[in-house]
Amino acid sequence: MSNKGMGRLQVVAAWGSGILVITAAAAACLLRGMFFAREMYGMLAVWFVLCAAVAGSSYILCRHSQSQNRKTTSSIYINGGYQSGGTAAKIVLSGPLLIVVLYALHLLHSPLSVQGTVNELLRWGLYASFAFFAFLCAGTRWGSRLLTVVWHGLGITFSLSALLAVCGGLPLRFAVAHTASPEISATGARLGGLLQYPNAFGAVMAVFLLERMFALASGDAAARHHARGEHRAFRAARQPLRMLPLFPYAAALLLSESRGALLAAACAAAAALLWKRRLAAPLLAAGAAPVAAAALLYRQLARTGLAVEPLPGLLLLAGFWAGALLAGLWLCRRSRRAAGGIRAALLLLAAALWTAAGTAVLGQLRERISGPSSTVSARGLMYRDAWKLAGEAPWLGQGGETWHSAYLAAQSRPYVGSQVHSGYLDFLLNLGIAGVAVLLLLLLAAVWMTGRNAPRLLPPLLVIVLHAAADFDWSYGLSWLLLFLLLAMAHAESRQRVTAASETPPVRVQPAFNRRSHIRGFMGAKRAGVRLILICICLAFSWLSFQMMMGERLYSQAVRTAEPAAQITLLRESLAWNPCDPKAAVSLARLLPGEQGIDLLRSSLIYAPENPGLHWALAGSYMTGDDPGKALYWVRRSLQLDSFNAAKQAKAAEGMLELGRRNLLKGDQQRAAASASAGLELLRQYRLLALQERSKGRQHNDRRFEFNESADMLNMELKELLAAVYASKQLSAAFVLTRLIPSSAGQ
Repeated sequence: MSNKGMGRLQVVAAWGSGILVITAAAAACLLRGMFFAREMYGMLAVWFVLCAAVAGSSYILCRHSQSQNRKTTSSIYINGGYQSGGTAAKIVLSGPLLIVVLYALHLLHSPLSVQGTVNELLRWGLYASFAFFAFLCAGTRWGSRLLTVVWHGLGITFSLSALLAVCGGLPLRFAVAHTASPEISATGARLGGLLQYPNAFGAVMAVFLLERMFALASGDAAARHHARGEHRAFRAARQPLRMLPLFPYAAALLLSESRGALLAAACAAAAALLWKRRLAAPLLAAGAAPVAAAALLYRQLARTGLAVEPLPGLLLLAGFWAGALLAGLWLCRRSRRAAGGIRAALLLLAAALWTAAGTAVLGQLRERISGPSSTVSARGLMYRDAWKLAGEAPWLGQGGETWHSAYLAAQSRPYVGSQVHSGYLDFLLNLGIAGVAVLLLLLLAAVWMTGRNAPRLLPPLLVIVLHAAADFDWSYGLSWLLLFLLLAMAHAESRQRVTAASETPPVRVQPAFNRRSHIRGFMGAKRAGVRLILICICLAFSWLSFQMMMGERLYSQAVRTAEPAAQITLLRESLAWNPCDPKAAVSLARLLPGEQGIDLLRSSLIYAPENPGLHWALAGSYMTGDDPGKALYWVRRSLQLDSFNAAKQAKAAEGMLELGRRNLLKGDQQRAAASASAGLELLRQYRLLALQERSKGRQHNDRRFEFNESADMLNMELKELLAAVYASKQLSAAFVLTRLIPSSAGQ
């Protein structure tokens, strides 16, 4: 490829990758951390089109340059151009692609939920492409600076939006999670920010906090390299900017009250300090004032339950932030310049500030930390149920969103938890041992790559790796974007060191027309073919995302429509775009007459064979008919998939009661008796299950599963129906005898 062609290709790749990285970061802020797949469909449709556009542009330029090379002699850069990131980088970039392949294989073999598998396929297509373009950005100097800007932009956006929702009156929906349970929150309110979930938000804030603290403690070698040759005053002005985010990160972390995030941050920092002990003193000085100020702010807001007036709240926030910044700058500069006893005294002061901060926080959270935790025991119960579910398909799992699709059938107690609260267990359920092996290989390569190329980025990476073991951070796309951003920044720092160490200009070699040139030509054609395949895959993913988006949009319109005819039309169009959506199928089946609704529900079971909603809708359809055998079959199947649902248990018995009454009115005494007997048996099993659950105590009975008075009334009505059936049989028999006796007497 000619120099001009290579230059154009690099410009297109660099600008395109930068735009895509910014797009993904903005989407993570606007879409609540990318938790809900239904909110991501539109963004994904645009994202994959942009990916195809960037890849297509580079493909066209590559083909054009190859055609020019046939007429002119090209030059090959030995010491220039893009350099390989090593084996670890290749594993990091290949891991998401392998996960995409595993989800694609599941789509060919009837997963537990086609909708869930498509969601995960699209998600990992996003992660894989984002990782590729982030690494491509890291290949240039301005691209590496862009990655840094995006990183800090994300951190400031998530932290300040959350703090302003508390202190500044920012109307951020569900930014604060209120609870009356002291086991969940010591103050009655926890900060969730844009993520709307305090634990995940706390983990994200811990990631940003450790990145800043270790950047300051290690001296930020990359920043010093860029600042080489700058004026001393300008270099001094950079220090406040680098310390500026520490206070909001620390305050947001403490206000989240996430014990797991604090523990993960402590473990990650301890592991890094054991490896780099010389960072202990700078870390102590850098974080003392911001953390102490954040602890004081937390104590102040804890008294009010995170409820303050906007103006006093803003003044309080600004005062603590300014004090933390000024005190932190003074302490860092004095401890860096001082020596001997003065430096020891300053470090002792920093240690005292850390101790005071810890005492203030622990004093507030003492009961939650030292006392028995219902959330910990609930997680243990959930993990045991998840292990049993994983044993059903240990090698390849059961496809995307397995736990969300099957937890109602798998749970051994009536807890509420559509998320398994462990990213590793979630992978095991979705992709089995094969998927977990790919994941662990990816994470090991990430830790190795970060520890080798940018040790200061290892602690925040470890927070992502550790906290996901006890919560569902990885259900947020933001967590994966942060992980790949960290790895791309580590790759950028490694490349900058290599570039700085090598001062020799690129060597141009005139290629000879020999076997090697033919091999290079073949490899270039092969890479062009790979680009073309990737473009087609991106376009296919974009079309799939567009289909999901249209189906979801039409379903939302149907839900908001009051006219049944319009609802039917919209729901039919929704299923035409996305036939694997079970909730649209259930909604449409309720509006269709008898057999049409049943046929629709049966066909939808192909896409979700164990969906509780579909089975319950089928049971309801058959209970409105006249066949107690079919009704009982689907009722039992439905209750097996959601046994701790008291409303369904009672409704099933009520449905059999109505079915029996209708059959009795028709004169079908046999079916009426069968319906009544089936209803009584359902209530008996319901009562036994409720008594068994009551014997285990009220803990973990989040769904309030119990045998209530309405169930007793149903039991009486079913017995009355059965008695009426027997009475009608006796009356029929007596009537037959009265007809037979006179005739025989006359003879």
